Amino acid sequence: MKTLAATLMLLLLLVPSSSSSDSEAILDCKAVTAHLTPCLTYLTGMVETPRAFCCKGARILVLGASTNMENKKMVCNCIKTLAYIVKPRPENAIDLSNKCRIHFPFEISPNIDCSRYSSKH
Repeated sequence: MKTLAATLMLLLLLVPSSSSSDSEAILDCKAVTAHLTPCLTYLTGMVETPRAFCCKGARILVLGASTNMENKKMVCNCIKTLAYIVKPRPENAIDLSNKCRIHFPFEISPNIDCSRYSSKH
């Protein structure tokens, strides 16, 4: 689909990189977008099952977000921005964890509350 390809290109250009100086930060928004890009056909309902590369990318995000609370909040905010742009089908976003057999700790939604990942909690 031509519009999905154009959206993917825009996402990689528009989503800002993280400006964190934390030496443990291993992801930025461009990396989050790149890891979730293979999932977009599933998340938007174009295919019924996520591809292996989608699940691999989701696993990498889970691992990267688990390193510290700052990374978890950054990944959450990037996913929130991505979901706002892509508008995933809610049922597919919810079922990604089951389909990929992982515990994906983030709701893939433009309405996710990323403040709960504050280091002050």
